[in-house]
Amino acid sequence: MEARKHAESDWLETRILIPKWNVVLSGLANTLVLVLASLAVWWIFFSNAGIFKLYTPLLGFSLVIWTLLIILWQTQLFDFWPLSRGFLSNSNPLIKGALLTTITIGLYLALIFGLLFWIIGQFGISYFNWHSLVQYGEFGQDVLSTRETTSWAFLSLSVPFFLISIFVMLGIGKDLFAPLAQPRMGLANFLLISTLSIPIFVLFFHPHIGSMFYPAQVYTAVPPWWQSLAMTNSAEYSLGILFCTVLGIFYAIHLWDGYPWTLVTRQPWRILFLVVGSIFLGLVIFYFQLSIMEHIWDEAYIGGQNENNFGWRYSHTVTMGNFIVVPAIILNFFFAPAFSGMPFWARGIIKTVLAIAAGLIFAWAYYQWGPVLLGVVPGVSHPSENAAAFLLLIINLLLIQDHFMDGWPGYRLSTK
Repeated sequence: MEARKHAESDWLETRILIPKWNVVLSGLANTLVLVLASLAVWWIFFSNAGIFKLYTPLLGFSLVIWTLLIILWQTQLFDFWPLSRGFLSNSNPLIKGALLTTITIGLYLALIFGLLFWIIGQFGISYFNWHSLVQYGEFGQDVLSTRETTSWAFLSLSVPFFLISIFVMLGIGKDLFAPLAQPRMGLANFLLISTLSIPIFVLFFHPHIGSMFYPAQVYTAVPPWWQSLAMTNSAEYSLGILFCTVLGIFYAIHLWDGYPWTLVTRQPWRILFLVVGSIFLGLVIFYFQLSIMEHIWDEAYIGGQNENNFGWRYSHTVTMGNFIVVPAIILNFFFAPAFSGMPFWARGIIKTVLAIAAGLIFAWAYYQWGPVLLGVVPGVSHPSENAAAFLLLIINLLLIQDHFMDGWPGYRLSTK
């Protein structure tokens, strides 16, 4: 019975990582590798002074958020299928990390540029393909401007998929399709996620995309229904609330060992508690950040530019929230053994204070030194600047380092 339970458990639940050295040295070694990898990947693939120049910024933003989502699907929904437990247990972490990262990139290309861009964008919905917008739109736009429109559509579609994926992975897991083995378990949950996510995209993001053109595409997209509430027709309002909900869940996972989401275990109360509770927490995080911005920059107003723009403030709640999520994940992945002997409440409070302090310092350093170290545009609110792209890139690399490479170089798999 115990062996069967072990076989049915996910790989990340059963593996045990131990520091190669003491916790501080192992954590610092991992952090150093993460910093170097983040700078290298950024300058090669994203920076406008680099080779591929993917940071436009929306193209880069859409790329890293979908990559992050695919990594979560690989590890949480499909439990690393089709790789065997023997391969996951015995492979060199560098080889395993390279293979899994290659699979991630392949899935991204197949899903986003295969299905969404080439098929749906060419034969279904024009705003998912920037060439279709140039060819059929007749709006006088060039490929560079339509690429940003398409990237915004990619980004918008990712948000409901991200939120519902987290709800399903954390709030449902195997409860709904318990008898199924992989890959049927992962596929069943993926289809459930898609069924719920697409209507949310249509309701909360599609009206904004239709209003981006002149004249507004009212025959296919109703005018944004939230305009009187948010003082803007931008779906950055929806993005801010929905993604702040995700951030609230991430804070609980990485700083409070999943509390309070672990309080309720029986269904359907487990998923209901997660959905209602996290949306409430997301709204608190969202409006709390807006109140801070109002204190710093005074009230936003219709027609305001940069930091005085309602849409910018809504989306920037995601950016500032991610400045805190990054150190929260680092503390959980690289330094968790240092807190394991503490009482629960002391551990949670100390990690939360450290994450907030480190996040604020990180934000200051980014806007102070980012133009030199990353080649980004100076200023907090420049239209060509979106720090969330770099922050999500770091989170991608954190997950690759921990989930794909078992915490290399500072950690290793326990043989016990």
